[in-house]
Amino acid sequence: MTPRMPRSPLLVSLVLWILPLTLHGQAPSRLNFDFDLPQKGEVTVSAAHQEYLSGLYAIWTGDVVVTYGDITIHADKITRNQKTDDIVAEGRVIVDQGTRRLTAQRMAYNLQSETGTLFDATGSLEPDIYFRGEKIEKISEDTYRLTNGIFTSCDIDNPAWSFEVASGEITTDDYARLRNVSFRTGRLPVLWTPYLVWPTKDERARGFLTPRVGFDSRLGSYLGSSYFIPIGPSADVTIIGDLHTNGYYGIGTETRYVPTTLINGELETYAVTDPDTDRLEWKGSYTHAQEGLPGGFRGVVDIRDYSDIDFFRFFERDFEINTLSNIYSSAYLTRNRSNYSLNIRADRREQFTGFGNSETFEQLPAIQFNTYPTRISGTPLYYSMETSASHLRTSFGAEYYRADLFPTLSMQLRTPPWLSVKPQVSLRETFYSQSRDPLTRALVDEELSRSYTQGQVEAIGPSLSRIFDSSFGGFSKFKHVIEPRFRYLYTSDVEDQDRVIRFDTVDSPYLPLVGQTIEYALVNRLIAREAGETGNAREVLSLAVRQTASLADPFVQFIGSQRIESDRTPIQVDLHLNPYQSIAFDAGVEIGNVTQQVDQVNLSANLTAPGGRQYLNFTWFARLLAPGATTGDSSQFRVSTGLPLWKDKLRLDASINYDATREEFLEQRYFTRFNASCYNIGLEFRDFLEYRTGAPRRNRDYRLSIDLKNVGSIPINLPGSLGNIFRF
Repeated sequence: MTPRMPRSPLLVSLVLWILPLTLHGQAPSRLNFDFDLPQKGEVTVSAAHQEYLSGLYAIWTGDVVVTYGDITIHADKITRNQKTDDIVAEGRVIVDQGTRRLTAQRMAYNLQSETGTLFDATGSLEPDIYFRGEKIEKISEDTYRLTNGIFTSCDIDNPAWSFEVASGEITTDDYARLRNVSFRTGRLPVLWTPYLVWPTKDERARGFLTPRVGFDSRLGSYLGSSYFIPIGPSADVTIIGDLHTNGYYGIGTETRYVPTTLINGELETYAVTDPDTDRLEWKGSYTHAQEGLPGGFRGVVDIRDYSDIDFFRFFERDFEINTLSNIYSSAYLTRNRSNYSLNIRADRREQFTGFGNSETFEQLPAIQFNTYPTRISGTPLYYSMETSASHLRTSFGAEYYRADLFPTLSMQLRTPPWLSVKPQVSLRETFYSQSRDPLTRALVDEELSRSYTQGQVEAIGPSLSRIFDSSFGGFSKFKHVIEPRFRYLYTSDVEDQDRVIRFDTVDSPYLPLVGQTIEYALVNRLIAREAGETGNAREVLSLAVRQTASLADPFVQFIGSQRIESDRTPIQVDLHLNPYQSIAFDAGVEIGNVTQQVDQVNLSANLTAPGGRQYLNFTWFARLLAPGATTGDSSQFRVSTGLPLWKDKLRLDASINYDATREEFLEQRYFTRFNASCYNIGLEFRDFLEYRTGAPRRNRDYRLSIDLKNVGSIPINLPGSLGNIFRF
């Protein structure tokens, strides 16, 4: 494996330069809200019948409503001791205080202390907390004592899940402390614990999250736990720990902060011991975005890194991540105006080259200043420029400076509407503080200046068009446009090109360095106007056929290991169809001018129902076998789909990645989820190729997750024997 370079202090410096700006003058002030509640001491009563005995007792019956401060009591009958403010309420008792509600068949209560006892009672608190018991005692303004009852976030009369408790104290905006607790699904007891603490806060609460337990064929049985720590109103930290019986022990953190609407960030770290390699594998990521920096700048940091490719391939579960060919990190400050952009950037790209090796390219930093095309004093001439100055470093030993200047002068000619002609001249001058020896390819401390000139003329037209006044598929009118396109490009000789250290498109121009070329294309466009007075016109179909021919030196192509020169590039055919926002189709075909056959094909289709609840995505890429070759062909496709099976309660999502050439699945993933009012159940099956150093290995995951409202998620990895039950 190629040795990894030490992390650059310049990249860290740029990050640390941005971070203090997030702390200067950005802390939000704490807001206080004061409410004027009704004054206590005065009791108002509404009842069908009122009776007073000896001037001491009041008896109210028939739809009784008693209001005392912020407390409202409903009952069939209430008896009040007018000296002590003790009351006894009977029959359909309801006590409302703000968002809290208690109901009972009988209640003894003191209005002054706001304490009492409810029998055969139920209660509800925010956020979505319900409890019921033989007895509920209100022992202070915010605390209730529950005896022989249940505690849940579901329908209290028929809860899908609940905690059955012998006793407990529930404090609003704090915690519920429950004793002798049995967790039940329906009426079935599942788990018992002598003590349980459950947050009742509207805001985030410190404490342990739902533990993770299960089995994995690679890691063995495991127990995972997370501890959540809120830090003020705008930040929090989660500490993660995992224990595995096969010798894998992991620990990580997740930190989030949003101090203002202009600033947000997230830091994730995770490390795990790997007994197979006897090393500590790790990964980390940090993202930060901030608007409104001094001088009108915007700052963004996006850093991702892994200890090595083994972690990248082995421990990452996401197929989209563990099949990437590179890891990219960057930090930049940018300022955009109507006529220019200024960027200060530091970045790092690690490119995987196969067999566990990689190459690294870093800019530490780079300053880029680009001007957009600007008209020159009312003339048809437009001026633009790209400039950059960079400190560059690579894993193969190069560390040098590069300065690049790339001005462009273009002209917009006055032409008929059916014709557009745009000439353009560009000059590129690039300075390097280091270069390569053209014979040995070794790096040498010799400066190098490279310059070349490019001139081009781009013509579109003469365009032919025809309008069809026909209604079809929600459109009222169509316009078919045929556009021939031509571009002549001249590139002057580029001296010492073999001495340049290749780094990016500045050093390897995206245009082929052939002296003179002409690109010709024929483009068909179909523009449709939507029906209705406010309907918009947009392109719904385009078909383009293009090829490039050399008027000087030939192009070089490689067919297998054979080097072939040709005066033309392959023919490229591209089709794009987008009749509606929910339908998109793209196809591309490359026809070889040397092979005289279709060399490559790619197709993609995306169908999405309104609201995104149903979708179907398809992608296929194929490279056909060249004449006389025995290897080099490939054919892969990917399908992903999702749809509701039963209204909004049951849903199925699936994705398949298949290599048709090797006749094997790269990945299959099926996920079904059942959504209820107070819980969700998810079941996932995943069959995939696991990439480590050496040959890939097939692996399977079976995962069951249970989400309880106001509790959290209970993820479970099923062992192979249990997983077979859920095999798709």
